[in-house]
Amino acid sequence: MNTILVTGATGNVGEHLVKILSLYDKEFYISLRSIDSGWSDPLVSQNIETFRNQGLINFIDMDYNNLESISHHKLEGIEKIFLLTPYINILDVTKKIVTEAQKTKSVKHIVKLSDMGTNLNPPTYEGMRHRQSEKIIEESGFYYTFLRPNYYMQNFLKVSYTPSIKGRTFYLPLQNARASFVDIRDVAEVAAIILHEKSTKHYNMVYEITGRQRLNCNDVADILETVLGEPINYVSITEQKAKAELQNCGLQSESIDYILSLYRTIREGRMRRISKTVETILGREPILFDAFARDYAKLFQIKANLNKYIHE
Repeated sequence: MNTILVTGATGNVGEHLVKILSLYDKEFYISLRSIDSGWSDPLVSQNIETFRNQGLINFIDMDYNNLESISHHKLEGIEKIFLLTPYINILDVTKKIVTEAQKTKSVKHIVKLSDMGTNLNPPTYEGMRHRQSEKIIEESGFYYTFLRPNYYMQNFLKVSYTPSIKGRTFYLPLQNARASFVDIRDVAEVAAIILHEKSTKHYNMVYEITGRQRLNCNDVADILETVLGEPINYVSITEQKAKAELQNCGLQSESIDYILSLYRTIREGRMRRISKTVETILGREPILFDAFARDYAKLFQIKANLNKYIHE
Protein backbone atom coordinates (compact mmCIF):
# COMPACT_ATOMS: atom_id res chain seq x y z
CA MET A 1 0.00 0.00 0.00
CA ASN A 2 1.37 3.39 -1.04
CA THR A 3 1.18 6.36 1.28
CA ILE A 4 1.50 9.48 -0.82
CA LEU A 5 1.96 13.12 0.10
CA VAL A 6 0.78 15.54 -2.58
CA THR A 7 2.13 19.05 -2.07
CA GLY A 8 0.52 21.95 -3.91
CA ALA A 9 -2.73 19.98 -3.95
CA THR A 10 -4.93 22.96 -4.77
CA GLY A 11 -2.69 24.14 -7.60
CA ASN A 12 -2.84 23.69 -11.36
CA VAL A 13 -1.58 20.12 -11.50
CA GLY A 14 -2.36 19.17 -7.92
CA GLU A 15 -6.14 19.24 -8.01
CA HIS A 16 -6.22 17.03 -11.13
CA LEU A 17 -3.66 14.72 -9.53
CA VAL A 18 -5.78 14.33 -6.41
CA LYS A 19 -8.86 13.60 -8.53
CA ILE A 20 -7.06 10.88 -10.51
CA LEU A 21 -5.43 9.28 -7.48
CA SER A 22 -8.80 9.14 -5.74
CA LEU A 23 -10.04 6.85 -8.51
CA TYR A 24 -7.26 4.32 -7.96
CA ASP A 25 -7.67 3.59 -4.29
CA LYS A 26 -9.96 5.27 -1.79
CA GLU A 27 -8.42 3.48 1.16
CA PHE A 28 -4.89 4.69 1.63
CA TYR A 29 -4.41 7.38 -0.09
CA ILE A 30 -3.18 10.91 0.21
CA SER A 31 -1.96 13.42 2.69
CA LEU A 32 -1.92 16.94 1.39
CA ARG A 33 -0.48 20.35 1.92
CA SER A 34 -3.29 22.79 1.20
CA ILE A 35 -2.35 26.07 -0.41
CA ASP A 36 -4.87 28.22 -2.21
CA SER A 37 -3.52 29.04 -5.67
CA GLY A 38 -6.45 31.26 -6.63
CA TRP A 39 -7.26 28.95 -9.55
CA SER A 40 -9.85 26.23 -9.50
CA ASP A 41 -10.40 24.15 -12.61
CA PRO A 42 -14.13 23.74 -13.33
CA LEU A 43 -13.45 20.31 -14.86
CA VAL A 44 -12.46 18.97 -11.44
CA SER A 45 -15.82 17.80 -10.14
CA GLN A 46 -14.66 17.39 -6.54
CA ASN A 47 -12.54 19.99 -4.80
CA ILE A 48 -10.17 19.39 -1.91
CA GLU A 49 -12.80 20.28 0.68
CA THR A 50 -15.19 17.69 -0.77
CA PHE A 51 -12.54 15.00 -0.57
CA ARG A 52 -11.82 15.92 3.03
CA ASN A 53 -15.51 15.83 3.97
CA GLN A 54 -15.77 12.36 2.43
CA GLY A 55 -12.84 11.19 4.55
CA LEU A 56 -10.75 10.32 1.49
CA ILE A 57 -7.69 12.31 2.43
CA ASN A 58 -5.65 13.35 5.43
CA PHE A 59 -4.17 16.82 5.63
CA ILE A 60 -0.61 17.61 6.58
CA ASP A 61 -0.19 21.27 7.44
CA MET A 62 3.00 22.59 5.81
CA ASP A 63 3.49 26.24 5.01
CA TYR A 64 6.23 27.05 2.49
CA ASN A 65 6.43 30.54 3.95
CA ASN A 66 7.18 29.05 7.36
CA LEU A 67 9.77 26.33 6.90
CA GLU A 68 9.58 25.41 10.58
CA SER A 69 6.12 23.99 9.85
CA ILE A 70 7.80 21.26 7.77
CA SER A 71 8.96 18.51 10.11
CA HIS A 72 9.89 14.85 9.86
CA HIS A 73 7.15 14.00 12.34
CA LYS A 74 4.57 15.04 9.72
CA LEU A 75 6.33 12.98 7.03
CA GLU A 76 6.69 9.79 9.05
CA GLY A 77 4.73 7.02 7.34
CA ILE A 78 4.84 8.72 3.92
CA GLU A 79 6.48 6.58 1.22
CA LYS A 80 6.18 8.81 -1.85
CA ILE A 81 6.19 12.59 -2.12
CA PHE A 82 4.86 14.56 -5.07
CA LEU A 83 6.94 17.71 -4.73
CA LEU A 84 5.70 20.97 -6.17
CA THR A 85 7.87 23.87 -5.11
CA PRO A 86 7.26 27.62 -5.50
CA TYR A 87 9.69 29.44 -7.76
CA ILE A 88 10.30 32.17 -5.19
CA ASN A 89 11.95 30.01 -2.49
CA ILE A 90 12.33 26.76 -4.41
CA LEU A 91 15.75 25.78 -3.03
CA ASP A 92 14.97 26.48 0.62
CA VAL A 93 11.76 24.47 0.41
CA THR A 94 13.44 21.57 -1.39
CA LYS A 95 16.30 21.42 1.11
CA LYS A 96 13.92 21.53 4.06
CA ILE A 97 11.61 18.79 2.78
CA VAL A 98 14.52 16.56 1.77
CA THR A 99 16.27 17.07 5.12
CA GLU A 100 13.14 16.23 7.09
CA ALA A 101 12.31 13.28 4.84
CA GLN A 102 15.79 11.85 5.48
CA LYS A 103 14.97 11.70 9.19
CA THR A 104 12.04 9.37 8.54
CA LYS A 105 12.12 5.61 8.10
CA SER A 106 9.46 5.63 5.43
CA VAL A 107 10.14 8.07 2.56
CA LYS A 108 11.67 6.31 -0.44
CA HIS A 109 10.64 8.13 -3.61
CA ILE A 110 10.27 11.82 -4.57
CA VAL A 111 8.41 12.77 -7.76
CA LYS A 112 9.29 16.38 -8.50
CA LEU A 113 7.35 18.66 -10.83
CA SER A 114 10.15 20.47 -12.62
CA ASP A 115 10.39 22.57 -15.78
CA MET A 116 11.13 21.94 -19.45
CA GLY A 117 13.57 24.88 -19.34
CA THR A 118 15.83 22.81 -17.08
CA ASN A 119 17.52 20.97 -19.93
CA LEU A 120 17.48 23.67 -22.58
CA ASN A 121 20.84 24.89 -23.82
CA PRO A 122 21.40 27.35 -22.29
CA PRO A 123 18.79 26.69 -19.58
CA THR A 124 16.34 29.35 -18.52
CA TYR A 125 16.91 31.07 -15.17
CA GLU A 126 13.92 29.26 -13.74
CA GLY A 127 15.20 26.05 -15.32
CA MET A 128 18.54 26.49 -13.58
CA ARG A 129 16.82 26.84 -10.22
CA HIS A 130 14.76 23.74 -10.89
CA ARG A 131 17.96 21.91 -11.85
CA GLN A 132 19.58 22.96 -8.56
CA SER A 133 16.51 21.63 -6.78
CA GLU A 134 16.76 18.39 -8.74
CA LYS A 135 20.40 18.01 -7.71
CA ILE A 136 19.46 18.33 -4.04
CA ILE A 137 17.08 15.41 -4.51
CA GLU A 138 19.58 13.39 -6.56
CA GLU A 139 22.18 13.73 -3.81
CA SER A 140 19.71 12.89 -1.04
CA GLY A 141 19.80 9.14 -1.60
CA PHE A 142 16.07 8.93 -2.40
CA TYR A 143 14.77 7.45 -5.58
CA TYR A 144 13.55 10.28 -7.78
CA THR A 145 11.47 11.00 -10.85
CA PHE A 146 11.61 14.43 -12.46
CA LEU A 147 8.68 15.64 -14.58
CA ARG A 148 9.52 18.49 -16.96
CA PRO A 149 6.35 19.78 -18.66
CA ASN A 150 6.06 22.40 -21.36
CA TYR A 151 3.82 25.51 -21.27
CA TYR A 152 0.34 24.52 -20.08
CA MET A 153 -2.65 24.90 -22.40
CA GLN A 154 -4.64 26.02 -19.35
CA ASN A 155 -2.43 29.12 -19.12
CA PHE A 156 -4.52 30.54 -21.97
CA LEU A 157 -7.41 30.65 -19.49
CA LYS A 158 -5.54 32.53 -16.79
CA VAL A 159 -5.36 36.31 -16.67
CA SER A 160 -1.85 36.19 -15.23
CA TYR A 161 -0.57 34.37 -18.33
CA THR A 162 -2.73 36.17 -20.90
CA PRO A 163 -1.98 39.77 -19.96
CA SER A 164 -4.65 41.55 -21.95
CA ILE A 165 -7.93 40.21 -23.30
CA LYS A 166 -10.41 42.58 -24.88
CA GLY A 167 -13.55 41.14 -26.32
CA ARG A 168 -12.47 38.18 -28.42
CA THR A 169 -8.87 39.22 -28.96
CA PHE A 170 -5.98 37.99 -26.84
CA TYR A 171 -2.62 39.71 -26.56
CA LEU A 172 0.67 37.93 -25.86
CA PRO A 173 4.36 38.74 -26.56
CA LEU A 174 4.94 35.49 -28.47
CA GLN A 175 5.13 36.75 -32.06
CA ASN A 176 4.67 33.75 -34.37
CA ALA A 177 6.69 31.30 -32.29
CA ARG A 178 5.59 27.69 -31.96
CA ALA A 179 5.55 25.49 -28.87
CA SER A 180 4.37 22.00 -27.98
CA PHE A 181 1.77 23.15 -25.44
CA VAL A 182 0.68 20.43 -23.01
CA ASP A 183 -2.61 19.88 -21.19
CA ILE A 184 -2.30 19.93 -17.39
CA ARG A 185 -4.48 16.82 -17.28
CA ASP A 186 -1.81 14.84 -19.14
CA VAL A 187 0.86 16.00 -16.70
CA ALA A 188 -1.31 15.07 -13.72
CA GLU A 189 -2.12 11.64 -15.12
CA VAL A 190 1.55 10.88 -15.78
CA ALA A 191 2.33 11.87 -12.19
CA ALA A 192 -0.57 9.76 -10.87
CA ILE A 193 0.59 6.64 -12.72
CA ILE A 194 4.13 7.04 -11.41
CA LEU A 195 2.92 7.57 -7.84
CA HIS A 196 0.39 4.74 -7.95
CA GLU A 197 2.48 2.03 -9.60
CA LYS A 198 4.55 -0.18 -7.33
CA SER A 199 7.07 -0.81 -10.12
CA THR A 200 10.62 0.53 -9.81
CA LYS A 201 10.83 1.37 -13.53
CA HIS A 202 10.32 5.08 -12.90
CA TYR A 203 13.08 5.31 -10.30
CA ASN A 204 15.79 7.84 -11.16
CA MET A 205 14.09 8.78 -14.41
CA VAL A 206 13.53 12.17 -16.08
CA TYR A 207 10.45 12.72 -18.25
CA GLU A 208 9.86 15.70 -20.51
CA ILE A 209 6.10 16.11 -21.02
CA THR A 210 4.77 17.90 -24.10
CA GLY A 211 1.82 17.93 -26.43
CA ARG A 212 2.20 16.45 -29.92
CA GLN A 213 1.53 19.64 -31.91
CA ARG A 214 3.77 22.63 -32.50
CA LEU A 215 1.33 25.54 -32.40
CA ASN A 216 1.66 29.30 -32.54
CA CYS A 217 -0.89 31.77 -31.21
CA ASN A 218 -2.47 32.23 -34.63
CA ASP A 219 -3.14 28.47 -34.63
CA VAL A 220 -4.61 28.80 -31.15
CA ALA A 221 -6.88 31.63 -32.31
CA ASP A 222 -8.04 29.57 -35.31
CA ILE A 223 -8.84 26.58 -33.12
CA LEU A 224 -10.74 28.71 -30.60
CA GLU A 225 -12.65 30.39 -33.43
CA THR A 226 -13.70 26.99 -34.80
CA VAL A 227 -14.70 25.64 -31.39
CA LEU A 228 -16.54 28.75 -30.19
CA GLY A 229 -18.03 29.60 -33.57
CA GLU A 230 -17.03 33.25 -33.22
CA PRO A 231 -14.10 35.33 -34.51
CA ILE A 232 -11.07 35.07 -32.22
CA ASN A 233 -8.00 37.18 -32.89
CA TYR A 234 -4.43 37.14 -31.66
CA VAL A 235 -2.25 40.25 -31.48
CA SER A 236 1.44 40.00 -30.67
CA ILE A 237 2.59 42.70 -28.27
CA THR A 238 5.98 43.80 -26.99
CA GLU A 239 7.48 42.41 -23.82
CA GLN A 240 7.28 45.90 -22.30
CA LYS A 241 3.54 46.04 -22.95
CA ALA A 242 3.09 42.56 -21.49
CA LYS A 243 5.04 43.58 -18.40
CA ALA A 244 2.82 46.60 -17.90
CA GLU A 245 -0.30 44.47 -18.22
CA LEU A 246 1.04 41.92 -15.74
CA GLN A 247 1.81 44.72 -13.30
CA ASN A 248 -1.75 45.93 -13.70
CA CYS A 249 -2.88 42.43 -12.67
CA GLY A 250 -1.10 42.97 -9.36
CA LEU A 251 1.50 40.23 -9.75
CA GLN A 252 4.71 40.28 -7.72
CA SER A 253 7.91 41.20 -9.56
CA GLU A 254 9.28 37.64 -9.18
CA SER A 255 6.17 36.22 -10.83
CA ILE A 256 6.33 38.76 -13.64
CA ASP A 257 10.01 38.01 -14.29
CA TYR A 258 9.25 34.29 -14.44
CA ILE A 259 6.35 34.70 -16.89
CA LEU A 260 8.30 37.08 -19.14
CA SER A 261 11.25 34.66 -19.14
CA LEU A 262 8.89 31.88 -20.21
CA TYR A 263 7.51 34.02 -23.04
CA ARG A 264 11.07 34.84 -24.14
CA THR A 265 11.99 31.15 -24.25
CA ILE A 266 8.98 30.41 -26.44
CA ARG A 267 9.81 33.33 -28.77
CA GLU A 268 13.31 31.94 -29.16
CA GLY A 269 11.83 28.70 -30.47
CA ARG A 270 13.20 26.62 -27.61
CA MET A 271 9.88 25.08 -26.51
CA ARG A 272 9.18 23.24 -29.76
CA ARG A 273 10.43 19.78 -28.84
CA ILE A 274 7.91 16.95 -28.81
CA SER A 275 8.37 14.06 -26.40
CA LYS A 276 6.80 10.59 -26.29
CA THR A 277 6.28 10.54 -22.53
CA VAL A 278 2.47 10.61 -22.61
CA GLU A 279 2.31 7.80 -25.17
CA THR A 280 4.89 5.72 -23.29
CA ILE A 281 3.43 6.05 -19.79
CA LEU A 282 -0.28 6.48 -20.51
CA GLY A 283 -0.54 4.35 -23.65
CA ARG A 284 -2.39 7.06 -25.58
CA GLU A 285 -1.63 10.26 -27.45
CA PRO A 286 -1.52 13.62 -25.65
CA ILE A 287 -4.67 15.73 -25.55
CA LEU A 288 -4.84 17.94 -28.65
CA PHE A 289 -5.47 21.66 -28.35
CA ASP A 290 -8.83 21.45 -30.10
CA ALA A 291 -9.97 18.81 -27.59
CA PHE A 292 -8.75 21.03 -24.76
CA ALA A 293 -10.63 23.99 -26.30
CA ARG A 294 -13.84 21.96 -26.59
CA ASP A 295 -13.58 20.78 -22.99
CA TYR A 296 -13.10 24.34 -21.74
CA ALA A 297 -15.33 26.05 -24.33
CA LYS A 298 -17.80 27.31 -21.75
CA LEU A 299 -15.05 28.93 -19.71
CA PHE A 300 -13.50 30.51 -22.81
CA GLN A 301 -16.94 31.84 -23.76
CA ILE A 302 -17.54 33.32 -20.31
CA LYS A 303 -14.08 34.87 -20.31
CA ALA A 304 -14.58 36.44 -23.74
CA ASN A 305 -18.03 37.82 -22.92
CA LEU A 306 -16.94 39.18 -19.55
CA ASN A 307 -13.94 41.00 -20.99
CA LYS A 308 -15.96 42.32 -23.89
CA TYR A 309 -18.39 43.82 -21.38
CA ILE A 310 -15.57 45.29 -19.28
CA HIS A 311 -13.79 46.95 -22.22
CA GLU A 312 -16.80 48.24 -24.14
